[in-house]
Amino acid sequence: MIQNNKSEKETLKDIPLFSELDIKDIRKISEFSLIKKYDKNEVIFSEGDNYTGFYIVLKGKVKVYKLSRAGKESVIHIIQVLEPFAEVPLFEGYPYYPVYAQTLEECILFFIPGKEFIDFTYRNPHISLKIISGFAKKLHTLTRRIENLTLSDVPNRLAKYIMEEYSKSHKVILSKPFVLLNISKSTLAGYLGTITETLSRTFKKLQDDNVIEVRGRKIFLIDIDRLRDLSK
Repeated sequence: MIQNNKSEKETLKDIPLFSELDIKDIRKISEFSLIKKYDKNEVIFSEGDNYTGFYIVLKGKVKVYKLSRAGKESVIHIIQVLEPFAEVPLFEGYPYYPVYAQTLEECILFFIPGKEFIDFTYRNPHISLKIISGFAKKLHTLTRRIENLTLSDVPNRLAKYIMEEYSKSHKVILSKPFVLLNISKSTLAGYLGTITETLSRTFKKLQDDNVIEVRGRKIFLIDIDRLRDLSK
């Protein structure tokens, strides 16, 4: 359930939100938290649901998104392993979830009840600054994502995504490095701030230029140096 044979407490210390906490504090948080399992494409919560707490991904991927009145989906974030989500309403005192969250594959999530967590911080005020430090790290990550969406074009965003996924996995078949696209193109398009048609044209352009080769859900990195340059 926890990767790399780490204990649950060691795993939680890898999370920016908890990285400054002592093991004893993390142990106390674990005592009132739960591990939940979800199937692929299962909705974790919907916009407007009563807020009960926040989550940390231990296995799998989670899509956080908004829906327009017309039903158009806008992907805000794709949550990876060891990333938290839905923690902001807790500290804003917002009573409802402001977004939707849905699994992209089978997931194991660490659920931290909001009320118990707030009570814990009141009883242990020394951890508040440490948690603020953790939030600062996440804010830095989100700021970089906003800059990426506003200051770069779609080929650049797609190249960055491919390179980031490759850096996490380093999968190779017959000396050819590749990444596995385990989310739908519509979800990826929303995440990259574009539409599916534009994303498809970008994939085709990169393939025509012999930068990548797309075979089903596998994206082979034919010219990794050009792809790396494009991602900058």
